[in-house]
Amino acid sequence: MSKEVVSGNKESEYIQRAALGDHDAFRQLVVSYEMAILTYLHSILGDWENARDVTQETFIAAFYALPHWQPPERLNQSSQYVMNHPLAPWLYRIATNRALTFLKQRNRHKAITSLHDEQHADVSQSGGAVIKHGDSVEAWENQYVMREVLHEALSQLAEDDAACIVLRFVDGERYTEIAERLGTTKEAVRKRVTRGLVMLRAAYKSVDLEVK
Repeated sequence: MSKEVVSGNKESEYIQRAALGDHDAFRQLVVSYEMAILTYLHSILGDWENARDVTQETFIAAFYALPHWQPPERLNQSSQYVMNHPLAPWLYRIATNRALTFLKQRNRHKAITSLHDEQHADVSQSGGAVIKHGDSVEAWENQYVMREVLHEALSQLAEDDAACIVLRFVDGERYTEIAERLGTTKEAVRKRVTRGLVMLRAAYKSVDLEVK
């Protein structure tokens, strides 16, 4: 089978065949969407290896859920992008859900590891020496902390809010472009971005207070 990017009626045909268990048809859908989903997940996770893993999870979940997939409501009134790629909003929703689940699990693991390390340090600490970090190390640590705070905050957002925040501020897409990609309205995107920013600002503020 050729690996051309499918759209429109051709994509709808592949969706119908894949929903009936046609692996070749589903493989063509993967080829069509894989790079876009991978790039999007990298924007959320900040790591290509994790993005690849979550991309694979996304398509596995999509394959098993495809028989229950329903086209976007009012498809004939949707943007040209969604009309040509009716599976896109659904796939991005699955990808976002998987990414947020990954972040939540990672954050829980880090919390447990951090607690263990602190307890171990209390037991094994034998001196009171304080290691002073250079400016470059401190800058790197601050950048790392901010990135972790962003991931933590994103993991607390609703799927649609997180998707809009990432597409707007990480990928630099306009409200109209995001609306087309997610199969929604420009005004809905604007509200989700505003709601997401409120939570992100609260998360960064809490870290700033802790540092002070």
